[in-house]
Amino acid sequence: MSHLSRTLPIKRAAHVYLVHEGQLLLVEERMDDGSIFYGLPGGKANAGETLGDAAVRQVLVETGLRVTDLMFVSLIEGELLTGTRNECYANFGRFTASFSGDLAPTDPEVVGVKWVPFEQVEGLVRYGPPPEVEERNPLIWVPTRDFVRGQPRAYYPI
Repeated sequence: MSHLSRTLPIKRAAHVYLVHEGQLLLVEERMDDGSIFYGLPGGKANAGETLGDAAVRQVLVETGLRVTDLMFVSLIEGELLTGTRNECYANFGRFTASFSGDLAPTDPEVVGVKWVPFEQVEGLVRYGPPPEVEERNPLIWVPTRDFVRGQPRAYYPI
């Protein structure tokens, strides 16, 4: 049960499922421990920025692609990383979109961008240490698992 009487920082983020011929676009980022992390393009919303605007901005810097016609898929909401220094209340929106342009990331944290067949997406997911890395939390990947299986839900409480 959540303790909503506590004050937690709120983290708002948006990620986009970009699909082409049965493949999902993932970004490759290097983690602090040197390993490669695969994630959806997107990221944190700035103050005063809608989730949709954050999705457009973040996808452009992480992939080089311009996205339009955002369609809402799901919302992930709840307390995340409880007991760590990054503890927060999360509102993470997931969208699909049309896209144009060429793959040309400008985000220095992105070391690659890769089209991955749906059936291979789950095999790239890494869980585990360090625990403060939210992307390695299995709950963050459940909506993506459901999406590639063709069974997305609209709401995922953490």
